[in-house]
Amino acid sequence: MTKEHDDMLKRIAYLEQEVALLKKEQAELLGEKKKSSSVLESAQWEVKERAKGKTLRAAQVLSEDESFVFKKPTVKKKEFDLEKMLSKWLPKVFMFILLLGVLWGLKVAADYGYLTKAVRIVAGYTGTGLLYYFGMKFYRQQNKVFALTLLGGFIGLGILTTFAAHYLYGYFNFFFAFLVGILFIASGLWISKRTKSEILTLFSSIAGFLLPFLLEGESVTVYGFLVYLLLLFMSLFYVSLIEKHKYTFYFTFFLFHLALFAYFVLVGTFEDRIAIVSTVFIQHFTLLFIYFAKRISRHAFTEALIYTNFAFTLGWIKLLEDSRESWVYGGLALVYISLTIFVFLKRKKQLSGAFSAVSVFAVSAYILSLGYEDEKVTLLLLLINGTIGIWVGLRYRTIRTVITGGFIYAFSASAVFMLIDITRFISLGHGLWIIFLYSVVLIYYSIYEWPPSFLKKHLKGVDISLIIGQLIVLNYVFRLTHLAIQQGTFFLETTAHIYIVVFLVLLFGLYFLHKWVRGIYIVHASVIEFLILGLWVLFASLYSYMDRNLIFNVSVEVIYLIVLTIMFVAIMQDCFYIHMKKLKNHFSLVAICLQTIYFIFLNKWYLASASFYELGWEYLLLIHTFLLFAFAFVSISVGKRFNWNPVKYFGAILILICIVKLFLIDLGAISILIRAILFTIVGVVGLLYSKTLFKEK
Repeated sequence: MTKEHDDMLKRIAYLEQEVALLKKEQAELLGEKKKSSSVLESAQWEVKERAKGKTLRAAQVLSEDESFVFKKPTVKKKEFDLEKMLSKWLPKVFMFILLLGVLWGLKVAADYGYLTKAVRIVAGYTGTGLLYYFGMKFYRQQNKVFALTLLGGFIGLGILTTFAAHYLYGYFNFFFAFLVGILFIASGLWISKRTKSEILTLFSSIAGFLLPFLLEGESVTVYGFLVYLLLLFMSLFYVSLIEKHKYTFYFTFFLFHLALFAYFVLVGTFEDRIAIVSTVFIQHFTLLFIYFAKRISRHAFTEALIYTNFAFTLGWIKLLEDSRESWVYGGLALVYISLTIFVFLKRKKQLSGAFSAVSVFAVSAYILSLGYEDEKVTLLLLLINGTIGIWVGLRYRTIRTVITGGFIYAFSASAVFMLIDITRFISLGHGLWIIFLYSVVLIYYSIYEWPPSFLKKHLKGVDISLIIGQLIVLNYVFRLTHLAIQQGTFFLETTAHIYIVVFLVLLFGLYFLHKWVRGIYIVHASVIEFLILGLWVLFASLYSYMDRNLIFNVSVEVIYLIVLTIMFVAIMQDCFYIHMKKLKNHFSLVAICLQTIYFIFLNKWYLASASFYELGWEYLLLIHTFLLFAFAFVSISVGKRFNWNPVKYFGAILILICIVKLFLIDLGAISILIRAILFTIVGVVGLLYSKTLFKEK
C-alpha cells in the first residue's frame, strides 16, 4: 500500500506540474489576446492540443478549470424600446402643440377683446420666465429630455414676444427690441452650448417663422418683416453651426424660404420683389462667405446645400423684371465662376467639382435669361457652355461637372440635331452645326485622354458609342447635300441617286477607320448602313418623263453593285477587315443572295432602258430572253467554278424558265423573222455552252 501510495503521489505531483505549465502558457497566450482575434483563436487551439497530448487526466483537470475556458464575446442586438422613444419625442411634440395652442388662444382672446396688447406682452414674458425656471430646474434634476423641451419653448416664446412687441404693437423701439432679441439669442447660445442639445434651436426656428402668420390683423412693412426674417435666420443659423446641429441647420434653411414664399403669396406685392430678392441674396452670399471663411464645418455645410442654395436663389430671381433678371443672373454666374477658379487654384478637389458644376448651371441660366429672338444664338451659347463643362469635368476629374455639363449639352445638342436646318452655306445655322460637330470630337477626345475612373475598364462602351458620332456626321452630310441640290434644278430621281453616291463615298471613307484601334465599331456600323443603303438603291426610280438622267442613275447603281461585289470577294479571300470564319462554310448561300440581287438589278436596268429608248415589243422580248439565258449560263459557270451548288441550281431553274418563256410568250408575241433569229441564236449558243460545260475531262 505504501508503494502504491507513493506512486499515486508522484502522479499527482506530475499532473500538478503539467497543470501549472499549461496555466503559464495560458497566461502568455492571453497576454497576446489584445493584438488580434485571430491570434486568440490559434492560441486556444494550441493550448487544447497540448493538453490532449500531455495526459488525459491533465486535460480533464483543465476542462474542469472554468477560468481557462475561452469564451467568444457575444454581441447582443439592441431591441426596439418603444417607451424610450416615446419619452424622448412626446415632450417635444406636445411642447410644439402647446405653443400653437397658447398662440391661437391669445389670438382668439384678443379678437373678442378679452386680452389687450399690453397683457399679451406681459403674458409672453411671464411665460418665458416660467419656461426657463422649470427648464433649468428639471435639467439640474437630470430630467434632460423634458428640461430641453421647456428651454426650447423659452427661446421660441421669448423671440416671438420681443418682435411682436416691436413690429406688431409698437411698444419697443427698434434698438430696444433688437437688444432684447440679442439677449434671448445669447441665452439660447449659452443654453445650447451647455446642454449640447439640438432641440433648442429647433423650437426657436419653428416659433420664429410662424410668428408673422399666427398674429394676423396687424400691419407690418415688408422691410420690417425681411429684417426680422434675416435676423431670425442668422441667429438660428449661428446657433446650429456653433453646436454642429446639422438637421436644425437644414430645417432653418428651408423654413426661411418657405416663410418668404408664404409672405409673397399672402401679403407681398410686385413692388416688394426687389426687397425679397435682395433678402435672398443676403442669405445666399452670407452662407458662402461664412463657408469660405472656414466658419462652417463640413459636418453642417455639405455639398447638397451648395446646389440647394443655388437652386432656391435661381427661383427667386424670376420675380424680377426681364431687364434686371438677366443682369442678376449674369452677376450670379460671375460670382460662381470666380469661386470655381479660386477653389481650383487652392486645389480643393471636392469643392472644385461642386462649384464648377454650379457654374455651368449659372451660366446656362444667364444665357436663357438673355432672351435672344433667334433661338440659334441661345442654342449656340448653351452648346458651348455644356461642352466646356464636360471638358473641365473630364480634364480635372470632377464627375459632378461632367454630369451637369452633360445635362446642358444633351439638351442643346438634341435641339440642334432635330430642329436646326442649314438654309445657306454661310449662315448661323451652318456655323451652329460646325460647332456641334467640333464639340462631339472634343468630347470623345477628352474621354479617351482623361477617362473617368468608372470608364477606364469599360472603354469598349465608349468605342460603341462612337456610332452616335458617325450618325451625326451622316446627318450633317445629308443636310449639306440637300443644300447643294437645292441650288440646282435636279428632279426627284436624280436627287435620290446624288444622295446615294454621296453616302457611298462617305461610307467607303469610313471603312478605313478599321486601322484605328477605336474605330472598329464605326466600321461595323458603316457596313450595316451600306447594306441598308442597298434597299434604297433597289427601290429607287431610274427616270421619269421629266427627269431624263438615266445613264447617271444607272451608273450610280452599277457602282453600288461593284462595291458590294468587292466586299463579297474580300470576305471570300479573307481580305476583309475582320475574319468571318463562320461565313466561309456558307459562301454558297451568300453567293445566291448576291446572284438574286444581280438578277433583280439586271431586270430593273433593262426594263427602264427599254422604256426610256421606247424599244418595240418584239425587240424587248428578244433582248430580254438573250439576257436571261446569258445570266443563267454565267450563273452555272460560276457555280461550277467555285462549287456553289445553289448558284448552279438557280442557273438551271432560270434556263428552264427561259425555255418556258421562249415557247409560251415569245413564240406567240413576235414575228416569224424575229422568231427564227431568236430560236437560232439561242439554239446555237446553248449547244456551244453545253459542249464546253459538260465535256468529258
